[in-house]
Amino acid sequence: MARFAVVVTAPRVEVLTQVNHGKRGSCHGAVMNVTEAQPVTGTAPARVGRPPMPREHGAWGILLIPFATAVGVSGVWNAKLALLLGSVVSFYLARASWRKRDDRWLVFWLAGSALGAGVLIGVWQLWWLALVGAAAAPLAFRRTERSLAGQLAAVAGLTMTAPAAWYVATGQLEYRLWALNALYFGGGVLYVKMHLATAIAREATGRWPVLWYHGALVAVAVAAWPVGLALLPAVARAVVGVLRLQPRLRIKRLGWTEVGHSVVFGLLVIGLSRI
Repeated sequence: MARFAVVVTAPRVEVLTQVNHGKRGSCHGAVMNVTEAQPVTGTAPARVGRPPMPREHGAWGILLIPFATAVGVSGVWNAKLALLLGSVVSFYLARASWRKRDDRWLVFWLAGSALGAGVLIGVWQLWWLALVGAAAAPLAFRRTERSLAGQLAAVAGLTMTAPAAWYVATGQLEYRLWALNALYFGGGVLYVKMHLATAIAREATGRWPVLWYHGALVAVAVAAWPVGLALLPAVARAVVGVLRLQPRLRIKRLGWTEVGHSVVFGLLVIGLSRI
């Protein structure tokens, strides 16, 4: 009784024949060349995969919470702001595609972002929006995002959604809301880096930059009364974090805690602005 097994090896197909002579364990095999495989002359059409998604989930908060604070403080929501939001999100997704070197999705998202901004500028004549976008783009698209300076620059760029949304909502330029958001999220960068450095070094490190920075935020909170009081929970978080600093790092817990603090900050900014 003969058994056949097909063995596919480039560039030929072979058939392995096993012949059983009726005795247990007694068999022999032969390899027989059947045909030479023909080279493939055509190429399969390239498939467009899923768009790269930003891996830094906290960056969504840095992008959208300043936008939400501007909308909440102004008390305005309309088609222009919805179009700006779509343009902002498309721009952020383009940033992720740029970092992954995915040119197809990069062009797609940039085109969507430019289309939304173009309608706002061309139809509603919001000319200063071009200046805000030109200032934000180089900061947000930096490749040195792992360094402290690079991350702070990215924060400065991403939080420009606050002045952009304020301008679209009110027709006026406003820098204080952007500064408040940038200072808050800059402190978050230092705080997270302190925990990461401590986990790597296996001992507490990076405490003093966090304490000095958040000490300065107390002065900002007083100077920007009453909206500046929204910074005080972040100051309290920093002090508690420094006192309880330990090498063990729970990265997911830290990330979600930062998201929660960011939401509280945004709500406080909106609420305190109405006092």
